[in-house]
Amino acid sequence: MILNLTQIGFTSYEAKAYFALLQKHPAIGYEISKLSRIPTSKIYEALTGLVRKGAIICSATEPTYYSPVDPEIVLQKIEKEYRSKISGLRDGLKQIPAIPDMDITWNLAEYPVIVEKMIEAIGSASEFLLLSLFPEEAEQLKEVIHHAENRKVRVIVGVFGDSSLACKEVINLQSCGFTSVKRIGKRLNVVVSDAKEVVIGEMDRTTGSKGIWTTNPSIVLTAKEYIKHDIWGHFLIDAIGDTAFQDMCSTNKTLSYLIRNR
Repeated sequence: MILNLTQIGFTSYEAKAYFALLQKHPAIGYEISKLSRIPTSKIYEALTGLVRKGAIICSATEPTYYSPVDPEIVLQKIEKEYRSKISGLRDGLKQIPAIPDMDITWNLAEYPVIVEKMIEAIGSASEFLLLSLFPEEAEQLKEVIHHAENRKVRVIVGVFGDSSLACKEVINLQSCGFTSVKRIGKRLNVVVSDAKEVVIGEMDRTTGSKGIWTTNPSIVLTAKEYIKHDIWGHFLIDAIGDTAFQDMCSTNKTLSYLIRNR
């Protein structure tokens, strides 16, 4: 009972004093202190608080005698006060203006954490998924990607090598993946979900992985364009032929520099 009283606004000493008065009343402060085991230095502070709450009444005599107000009346009063506070909160909270959408960025570390965030992003997609994956990560994400396509989400995946993905639009970017790993040192995987969020991960189980998840529009746009350019590059290489492309990479100084460096 004492614990319950403290949960509806009584202090611990007030709850003990009120509980004691229900057992013996009227009573003077000293008697209440002994019965409730409240230090005499604290009893009158507790009794004053109970008077303010309307939970007890006191006599005008000397010594002062205290008596409890009927618990039903006390609880009805407290209930009415709580209802009034809740009603005021309900009205007030409805009027608080919403903060505009904020761009959020999380730094991610460790391979399982990044994969889990990619799974969440893919699972939240409702319209469109643009993915750039290596075969190792494609295998990890295969099930949730297939579920997304079954939900009528448009899925376009660029995979840097052969994979078991059975999506309608899977493009093998193996030639691009070779230069990417050579340049970066890790497998760069990107998941863009509904053009609203992106997970980017530099993946390697051995030497460690790191990445980000963000809703920042500029980063989401950059990630989308990165994947698009890889896919466009794949089709352009097919169109001009691998030999011509390799010649271009070796003779064009700018292209050669970009391919060689991180």
